[in-house]
Order: sequence, then structure tokens, then C-alpha cells
Amino acid sequence: MADPIWLADELRRGGLTVVEYGDWKDIGHGDFGEIWGIVAHHTGGNSSANAIQNHPDLGLCSQIFLRRDGTVFVVGAGIAWHAGSGYYPGIARDNANAVTIGIEAENNGTEGWSAAQYWAYVKTCAVILNRLGKTSAHVIGHKEWAGAAQGKWDPGGIDMNKFRGDIAAEQARLRAPQAPPKPPENQIDRIYGFSPWLGKRTKPGEFDTRKIKGKVANFENGNIYWRADVNRTIPVPANIMRVYANYDFEAGFLGMPLKYHAVIFDKPGAPDAKAIGDAQGFEGGAIYARYGQPGFAVRGRIGDRWFNLEGAEKGHLGWPISDEYNAGEVIVQDFENGSLAFDPDGTFKVERDPNKLYIPAGR
Repeated sequence: MADPIWLADELRRGGLTVVEYGDWKDIGHGDFGEIWGIVAHHTGGNSSANAIQNHPDLGLCSQIFLRRDGTVFVVGAGIAWHAGSGYYPGIARDNANAVTIGIEAENNGTEGWSAAQYWAYVKTCAVILNRLGKTSAHVIGHKEWAGAAQGKWDPGGIDMNKFRGDIAAEQARLRAPQAPPKPPENQIDRIYGFSPWLGKRTKPGEFDTRKIKGKVANFENGNIYWRADVNRTIPVPANIMRVYANYDFEAGFLGMPLKYHAVIFDKPGAPDAKAIGDAQGFEGGAIYARYGQPGFAVRGRIGDRWFNLEGAEKGHLGWPISDEYNAGEVIVQDFENGSLAFDPDGTFKVERDPNKLYIPAGR
């Protein structure tokens, strides 16, 4: 049997938080032959992965350092000088270093063991023993190896018989057939499940979106869009969809829906408030659509000013009544009570004479 260079991968697969410390695969006092099992230790106080990997007198003094929070540091793959002189049935006298993996747990032996550290200790042993094809009888405490020979008492505060029982149970759990992972939830179905206002499907299944990888599903009162790369799923109501169509849906400058739609009321919060339209944010702008009226997108510099400085539809300018259009060297968009324009010098507002009939450009 070669050095256990599989330690980090196996422990990680077992569900542990693992740190591979330094060039651990190349560190040790010679190569392993047959590995009998594990010797469990405590450090006697605060310690670190570096201290275990580079002990000033011993060099590598265990293959694994287990921090108090349950993080497992793999610090060596070769033989470590951790056991010293001693004896245990099945291991040649004074030869445990050559046939066992040492685990040093950061603990003074009397402070008790947190749940995080204790169960990480159990799982670490279980994973290693399963890989070795050994039972929990192949975990011993340093005190069981070197108590008589060296007066060792680590790991302090751990009943080794209970410890081995917990390891055996964890070994069985790890070996048990795992339930197959659940298939990923269909996000369009998930959103539809709490959006009854969409009504029934008008077409079975889902359809690929254009230009952007995703799916769209059609319903009586709107669509649901799913964008694959960010796993974002947003419904779009029919009132917004009729305007979205004017801009070539997701293939146009608006892109995919970014936020859920908002219903806009004439007197927000008032008992007699009436819904007068919808607004919805998209990747390339927003659509504002009054009920019974055309509806338009606002975007870019004009959209930023209208929304952030002019108060959007609740401000003096009111709702948009045109798309952006070229007017000489400037871009203009008309609103109910004025216009916004921008040129290379920035955006500016054009007030409208309320006594004059206004006909939007191109209409």
C-alpha cells in the first residue's frame, strides 16, 4: 500500500471542510506499507497546521490537524512521528508510526469537545477507515497505545468505546446507498405555482428564447421568462407583453425581464384608489403601460433622468407618450406634460404649453 495521497479527496467527498496545507503529499518520514488504522490525539492546547507539519523536534507529527471548528487540515502523506513507544494488540511494539495515520485535534483535553469538532473527528475517522476497508476497532486513542509506556492520556475527555461506536454508525451511514439527487426544479413551473393570475397555458411546454439562452412559456394573461445563466425567472403580464412585442420581445434592446411588474394606482394608499397601469423593469430599460393606451419603453439617459430626477409617472412630466426619436442632433422622448432630450452635453427638459394641442412625433 502506498502513501494515502487520497486523504483530502476522500474527506471532502465525505462532506468535511478540508484544507490541503502546503506540499503535504511530499511530506513525511518515509513511505507507508500496510496501514493498520488510526491513532487519535489531542494537541494539549492551541495549535496550527504549520505546527503539526513542521514540529521543531519531530517534523511531521501527524498527517491530519483537526481545528476546533471542525475544519480538517491535511498536512502530510508519509509516515509521521506521532505515536512513540507503546503497544496495542495487532500492532508491533513501538511501531505504530509506520502503520497508523495520526490525527491531532486542537484541544487541551479538559475543555470539552464542541459538536462541530467531535463529529468532524468521528467522520474523519469513518471516511479513512472505509477507504482502508477497516472497522472502527482500528481507531485507538494515544492513551490506549502509550498510556503505560509514556503516560499519555489523549484524546482527553473522549470515551474511546463510545467514540468507536459513533464511528461505526457513521461508517454505515456513509456506505449506505445514497438517494439519487432530485432533478432540478423547473423554475417556470415554480413561479406559475404561485401566480394564478396568469391563467391557463395557451401552448403546451416551453420555448427557447432568442439571443439569450433561456425559456418562455405562454399563458392566458402573460408569459413567464427564465434566463438560464443567472437562473432568473420573471412573469410578464399581458398589458406589458403587448408593449414588449413592439420592441421584438427579448431579442430587442430591452432584453429579458429583470423585475416583477408593479401595478400603478391613481391614488396610492387611498381607499378608493384605482389601478391605472403597469410598469416593469427589463435589462435594457422599463415599460410603462397605462390601461387602454399604447404604452412605451423608457431607457438610457432619458430613462435615468425621468425616473431618478423627474419622479417617473408620478412627477410633473407624467407617463411616456412616445418612443425616443431623433430631432436634429438630439434624441427626444415625449411625456404627457413635456419632453426630455439629450445630446452630447447631457439631458435637458422641454416644458410644454398646456394651452396648445400636442401631437407626438410620427403620429
